[in-house]
Amino acid sequence: MSDSTPFSSLDAGAPLVDPQLARYMAEHAAPAVCADALIRDGQGRILLVDPVYKDGWDLPGGMLEDEEPASALVRELGEELGLGVDVGRLLAVDSIPASVYGRTVLAFVYAGHLPDDQAPTALVPQDGEIRTAEFLPEGKALELLPPPLRRRLAAALAAERGSHTAVLRDGHRPPPRRRDHYALLPAPMMAATVLVTDTAGRVLVLEPTYKDHLELPGGMVEADESPAQAAARELAEELGLTVPVGRLLAVDTSAAAGRHGRALTCMVFAAPPLSPDRAERLSFPDGEIRAAYWLDRGAAARRLPARLAARVSAGLDALAAGGVIHLERGEPAAPSAEAAVEERAAQARAAMVDRLTADGVLTDPGVRQALLAVRREVLLPRCYIRRPTAAGQPKAWQLLDGADPRDRDEWLAWIHDGDSVMVQHRGEPLDAPRRGQIVTGGGFTGMSTGMAAVVKGLQALGLTAGDRVLESGTGPGLVTAALCEILGDASVTTIEVDPHQAAAARSRLAALGYRPRVVRGDGLDGCRGELFDKILVSFAARGLPPALTAQLADGGTLLAPVTTGAVGWPAQAVVRRTGDALDAVLRPVPTGYRPGLGVDLVVAPDRMPVGPVTVHRDRPAPPEEAGFWLAVGHLVPGLVRVVGADRLTLYAPAEESCVVVRSDGDSWCVERTGPRDIWAEVESVHRRWLRAGRPDHYRLDLADPAVQRVYGGAGAHPLTWRLPRTPLLPLAAGELGTASAEPTAQ
Repeated sequence: MSDSTPFSSLDAGAPLVDPQLARYMAEHAAPAVCADALIRDGQGRILLVDPVYKDGWDLPGGMLEDEEPASALVRELGEELGLGVDVGRLLAVDSIPASVYGRTVLAFVYAGHLPDDQAPTALVPQDGEIRTAEFLPEGKALELLPPPLRRRLAAALAAERGSHTAVLRDGHRPPPRRRDHYALLPAPMMAATVLVTDTAGRVLVLEPTYKDHLELPGGMVEADESPAQAAARELAEELGLTVPVGRLLAVDTSAAAGRHGRALTCMVFAAPPLSPDRAERLSFPDGEIRAAYWLDRGAAARRLPARLAARVSAGLDALAAGGVIHLERGEPAAPSAEAAVEERAAQARAAMVDRLTADGVLTDPGVRQALLAVRREVLLPRCYIRRPTAAGQPKAWQLLDGADPRDRDEWLAWIHDGDSVMVQHRGEPLDAPRRGQIVTGGGFTGMSTGMAAVVKGLQALGLTAGDRVLESGTGPGLVTAALCEILGDASVTTIEVDPHQAAAARSRLAALGYRPRVVRGDGLDGCRGELFDKILVSFAARGLPPALTAQLADGGTLLAPVTTGAVGWPAQAVVRRTGDALDAVLRPVPTGYRPGLGVDLVVAPDRMPVGPVTVHRDRPAPPEEAGFWLAVGHLVPGLVRVVGADRLTLYAPAEESCVVVRSDGDSWCVERTGPRDIWAEVESVHRRWLRAGRPDHYRLDLADPAVQRVYGGAGAHPLTWRLPRTPLLPLAAGELGTASAEPTAQ
């Protein structure tokens, strides 16, 4: 062999290293390095050694020779104590500046694990360097160590309880950035279990290849997913099941103890019962499961470990009676007294109103009082709730029934969360679907509006005593009830096109003592021949309905959401009438309304378009001003905007094109896929927006209601476009009620 042969070529398959680089690395100055171990005995005590060559106690370990830190640690423990230790993960790295020892020192602290057959009492100093070695309680060990090493051990102990490696400088942790601070916080381990049953009520238990006892479907939650998402992923990986994960049934918690050394929280979720055919066709895609068994409750209790049997029992009880059962180390915790539904709903309603107030959304005392009075649980007796599904599977929703004790806790929390609540799927009668049914792919035709948007709309109307109000789009009747609270029943007219929603709203409002005029008709057409002081449209249209602007009384105000038909560009038009003149402004808003019937929707595809990716760097950063993005939504048609934590994504589904814009720290990177150059169109609008003076809102010219032109900015280069006409729904003659006729009972 030639002397010039690079040393790395001796390893089969290893990449060649340039000889000059190898010589440079061999001669380069290097810090001194030591490797120590955090070793515990079966009682959790920590091993310390008393060296003869320095004062005070120390962690077992020593200085590196020409070797890796873990190899040095194995060598040192064998030489000093005759211990054969399995070196675990790296817990801490401490860099000690040259000002301390005259040379930079790197100190590594690893987790060390004694083999099961090695007694901790058999500690015999071997080479004369160790005077004595002893296992000590954690607090005593920290007390005996000198301050720099005490700080290093404390950081290693925190890392042992968490999921990170502590990085220190002379025993001190450098001040972390906020993101790093939260990432380093100790956290309990989180597991997600699914109680899978069949139609006969049997429970699915698994025989894993990596454990010596039966288990339940599920596994550990990863850092980037929720427990329910983890449960869905585990079902797909372990069993090939792509069913949606249901509600939470039980939570089993424990403090740091036992073989894990960390606190553990296990969440037990429901899953839809499997049909006999599906139950017999389970597969084991990832090879972790050897076999699966369907057991009745008694057999599951006998064959599962006690802690898992307790989770099965709690899950079955929660399925039958509703609620969520709390276990502590497998033992049921004392349940709190069950409050009446009305009392619990009032508490949840007050909490929702308090959140809106604390967020600065709710400022009007009259609106606040109305929201506290409206009993949402009566107007939203049933609702659909989003259920997690495995990656690549369609979105799924499940119907909750507030009258069923099994759904009550989850239903009460969901309808008082403040977000939009889905109540009707594809025009179905509201009482027709069975409890627990699952629908996929969207298609909701009835929902409540998010509370932040409701509050802003009610406050923007400036309601005063004596106002005649038209609400276009009744939905579940939540806004209708609030208007009745503020103005009185006689002042409120509400119009709803869907016969099932109109009938349900009328009945439920009456049950609460509200009797506004409920009209079944097209909300875009309003109530012809009448005038209203305030008009509130609760769904989004492509343009302003001329029939509604014609029904606005002198001095009146109309609020109407405007949509492009796509997600990501919400706006609201505010129209005020003075005599025959209409003054109208279009402004961007943080959240949008559902599009009305007949609006062609543009939605993001389930998967990003595939194909060659073109990358452009050093592009200008995308502006954050909402006025700019409102213009993009109207001037660059067919786009869907999705804003993530670290990127902006624009889809053009019709052209199977996509652009992703992200920062790489020093510049902005634009990744383009598909034939349409979306970002070039966006940048063109940006240039026009800048020439127009960066408008943050737009004027609407309604001199001719059929030609609705939008203007933004001032000077010679205003930004302008037209809103499309909004056609009425093609309903059969005589199908709709009229404002002048008493609505028929539904």
